[in-house]
Amino acid sequence: MRRMMLANLKWTVVAVASFMVVSACSEDNIIYQDREAFNPPADAVSGMLGYYSIADKQTGCGNCHADTQVEWSETAHADAWAGLQGSGHAADYCEGCHTVNELGNHLTAAAGWSAVKDSTYLDVQCESCHGPGNNHAGSPSATQPLASIAADTGATNGCGECHNGTHHPFVEQWAQSKHGSGSSFGYAGGRSGCDECHSAQGALAEQFNSSADYFEKDGDPLPIVCAVCHDPHGGPFDGQLRAPVAEDSPRGLCLVCHNRHTVPSSGTRGAHAAQGPLVFGEHVGWWPDGFEWLDGLTGSHGDVDVNEGLCATCHVVMFEVTDEATDEFVFQSVGHTFEAISCLDAEGIPTTEECTNDERDFSACVACHASEGAAQLLYENFRDTLNFYLDQIWVDTDGDEIIDPAPTDAGVLPQILQVTGDDKQLDRSDTLFTAAEGILYNAQLAATHDRELFLEGATIVIDQATGQPDTVSFPAHFSAGNGVHNPPFLEALLKASIQHAIDFYGIPAPAGVDLAIRADRSQFKR
Repeated sequence: MRRMMLANLKWTVVAVASFMVVSACSEDNIIYQDREAFNPPADAVSGMLGYYSIADKQTGCGNCHADTQVEWSETAHADAWAGLQGSGHAADYCEGCHTVNELGNHLTAAAGWSAVKDSTYLDVQCESCHGPGNNHAGSPSATQPLASIAADTGATNGCGECHNGTHHPFVEQWAQSKHGSGSSFGYAGGRSGCDECHSAQGALAEQFNSSADYFEKDGDPLPIVCAVCHDPHGGPFDGQLRAPVAEDSPRGLCLVCHNRHTVPSSGTRGAHAAQGPLVFGEHVGWWPDGFEWLDGLTGSHGDVDVNEGLCATCHVVMFEVTDEATDEFVFQSVGHTFEAISCLDAEGIPTTEECTNDERDFSACVACHASEGAAQLLYENFRDTLNFYLDQIWVDTDGDEIIDPAPTDAGVLPQILQVTGDDKQLDRSDTLFTAAEGILYNAQLAATHDRELFLEGATIVIDQATGQPDTVSFPAHFSAGNGVHNPPFLEALLKASIQHAIDFYGIPAPAGVDLAIRADRSQFKR
């Protein structure tokens, strides 16, 4: 299969709910006019109002919800019909997703355009998501047509009814992603403090200050659905995103959540959702005494002047797959598995299944690196470099997934336990924070998939006064992206950690290990 990169869509995020209307009554100014605000619906059975003025693209709903009408008029949904007709491949079966009908809302029977092909139903209007507006228009306080923010394959309402299929498989790819699946939503999504990033309802309220009503607002926690990242009514950012992608601050789109437990604190948890600050090399990790992050060593992946799309450059990669023999279209990936350098199946379509590096897609890297092959080589070489320095910190020689004092295990952490004879040096369950615990935190921050043991196997055995052993664990999440998130910073941080262990605890320096921190980033250039 052949992949054709869509250059104009290199990093613009467009999700399943890119332009959908979500809230029932928006937060805009409700305007009551002297004139008759609504026309009799062409489809009287369903009560779909459609356009009040086709020429002005003034929706019946927009006669009262004026602010929302203005926002919606700037979206691609407001030109959905013209876009289809100008596409060069308009067909009858496409019309359902370019008009007002039963798709996208809770109706199941034919309605709107599907029932009456009247021009008032052209484009994707408010009722496409909210359902028929005639009853609400007649008695606004009595009926509230709530839209749904649910997204799933095979759904009978919501964004996925239209944003699916080989041409725009948003919902299919999203369903494979960690945003769209995973047990954490049922558990952490319902917990106070966790729900702000682990549930759609929490993220909308806490991260984006949305008080809009929608069908599932008070229901069970939903995963991170389309409407979390995309403002359904429109907005000032590309793809109707609720926050900008190209912003290297805590208010950038991805950083509102991928910016949590980034430095050590009391408790046993290691790095958790630390990806954003790691990319920028700021306010992340434990910095040993004397460690200063040099401006000349800043990673280009987090430099907005070099990598304009920041996270989305690698995590939202859009390209078209064609058959090499026939040159016929096969699939258009919209990048919504959110996997960087993702695995490709035999047809060249992204998959979340495991694969070798030769089966990965390095196409997003060619904007800066010479070729996909060159990018792959850099990726593999630095992953190996990171693994090498992680091995200087801990090697679980006896395979029991416990950090044992040397010589049972190898590395600076086992040596610290050996020379001090003090298991409290690695006891994160107490209030004493030690240099050894900082070194472990940095190793967890830098852990690759080859060294997953640092995340879940980093435990020690504490001898209690009772004489009974107590195992203390240090859970953490992957943050390094196998090192890609910030290669020069991660290498420097691990080197500084190892050097601090040598100086502070008086352990011997590992033989043949270069601990010098480079003052330039020439080796990381393309």
